[in-house]
Order: sequence, then structure tokens, then C-alpha cells
Amino acid sequence: TIRWEESEQTDLGIDLRLFDSRFTFGVDYYIKNTNGMLMNQPIPSYVGQSAPMSNLGKMRNWGVEFEIGWQQQVGDFHYSINANASLLRNRLIDLGNASGETIYENAGASGLGAYVKGQNGEVWPFFYGMKTDGIFQNWNEVNSYVNDKGQLMQPAAQPGDVRFVDTNKDGVVNDDDRTKIGKGMPDWTYGITLSAEWKGFDANLFFQGTCGNNVFDFAMRGDIPAMNRPAWILDRWIGEGTSNRIPRMTNANPNQNWRSSDLYVKDGSFFRLKTAQIGYTLPASVLRAIFIKNVRFFVAGENLLTFTKYDGFDPEMVSGGYTTIGIDRGIYPQARTITVGASITF
Repeated sequence: TIRWEESEQTDLGIDLRLFDSRFTFGVDYYIKNTNGMLMNQPIPSYVGQSAPMSNLGKMRNWGVEFEIGWQQQVGDFHYSINANASLLRNRLIDLGNASGETIYENAGASGLGAYVKGQNGEVWPFFYGMKTDGIFQNWNEVNSYVNDKGQLMQPAAQPGDVRFVDTNKDGVVNDDDRTKIGKGMPDWTYGITLSAEWKGFDANLFFQGTCGNNVFDFAMRGDIPAMNRPAWILDRWIGEGTSNRIPRMTNANPNQNWRSSDLYVKDGSFFRLKTAQIGYTLPASVLRAIFIKNVRFFVAGENLLTFTKYDGFDPEMVSGGYTTIGIDRGIYPQARTITVGASITF
């Protein structure tokens, strides 16, 4: 049987209003411990059934939230500026199984393999895979990558293949070197709202963004022979000095270049003008003669500008669940829309 999650939370906060409430400021620190989290219990695939829901483990979340604002009336001109930001940290205290770790997302028998993991003592969840150190440019670099015994670290590698890092320092490059390579949860989320009114004209801008988060670009897989590929394919290795990030293309793939690694992990931070609206309300003196109470014309837009280093379709993606946060499987980008309209009140 399952039961409700149990949580304990401590909050410390300050709210200030100064200068006749023109200036507002608030800060809140919180720490939350959750016991018996409701999660799908990982079971072996040979069972042949979906994972059951269970009360598993303990989680700790903590962070700080800020709010600041200013509003002022100067003659006929009124404006306001409001901003908020949230810092979030989490840590998996106890997963609730014997090993203290589990794989949440796995591409199965394909070249990608496991790529999302949960582990005691770590941020939950995190991207999981190999770390890389560039591309072998020639045979001399391949043959020079040896352990203390003089043995090749990657005996199947050729020029143009990925050089993987021996993270556990055992002299062998294999699946035991997989480690944390990023996370989809942002460190910071923030928003800014700007509003202004003047003699019937009004404007409102809303900006939002994140920083400290990664995107796992699932669409970057090169282990699938027949598929359309984004423009990054043009930057692949085709000879010495041509690329130090994107490996050569080969159907054989003896070096497993496209196993889960930090090649897939990209900066997912962004800053976006989410909504903008400009309007004009006709003066009441004009409307009295035609028995209309209010008429406002406006132009509005959504997703007008986005600043990001991410080269996929959209850095802002909706996740199907906590274990898929930040995974881009080829999502359809949010549309940029512009609306022109009028609001009439009789």
C-alpha cells in the first residue's frame, strides 16, 4: 500500500514596504525535508510490467526566493518595475533501495545507453554518462593515450573518434567511468515585469529566464544511421584539425562515440521576452456620445525575443516528469505570436 508523502519545512522571511509602499522587498529562505516520496519503483525490464508507485526515500530541498518592486506616479505618468528570483537546491538523501542509486532513463540496446540517474548524496536527478576530452586527430594521439602499463586506453579508437576520460583512474575506459555530467534543474529562475501608463497609453513587458541548467540534446544522437540531422553534422570531424568536438560519422562505430556523454549536454540557460503588450484607451469624453463605456485597442506578442547559447529549437521545454527535466527529444518550439485586437465595454 502507498501513503501520503510526509514533509517538514522551515521558512524564514522578511517583507518590507517603504516610501508609502512605492518600494517593496521580500526575501524568503526555506528548507524542506520530504520522507516517503511518491515515485515509480524501478523494477527489472524482464518483469514485463510497468513500475509500481511506492513511497521511496528521502529528499531535501532548500533555497532562497527574492522579490523587489518599485512603483511611482509622476504627473500623468505611472510606472512599475517588479522582479523576482528563486535559487533552488536539492539533494537525494536516501533513494530507498539497497544500492542507493538507480537509472531512470535508458535508451536500451542502442548506442546511447543510460543517461539519467539518481544517487544518494547527489542532486536529483542528474544526467549520467562519460566525460570527453576532445577528438583524436591522428594515429599518434590514439597510440599515445595509454595507462601506466603502456596499454591503449581505447584500443578500438581511430582518428576522428572521441577521447573519453578515465574518471575513476583505473587505467581502463569503460562503463565504470560514467559519472554526473549535468542536470536539467535550474539553479536560478527569474522574472521581470515592466508596466507603464500615460494619458490612455499603456505598455506591459514580461521577461523570464533560467540559469545554471543544462539540456540533454537527445536529438544529437549519431548512432542512428538513417535520420535527418541538424546543422551540427556539418561540423563533424573529416580530417585532422577539422573538429575537436563532433566525431567522424561511421556506421560501424567501434569506439562507441555516441554513448551517453557530455557531448549531448549543453547550456540551457536563457533570457526571454515572454509577453509584450501596448494599448491605447479612448478618452471617456469621446465615448459618451456613442454610449460606450470603454474602448481599448492593443497589440500583443508572445515569445518575441530569446537570448540563449542553446542551439536546439527551444531552451524552455515542458517535461513529462521530474526524471525527464531538461531532455530535448525534439520538442516543437513555442510559437512566436502577434495579436491585434480591441476590447469594447458597453
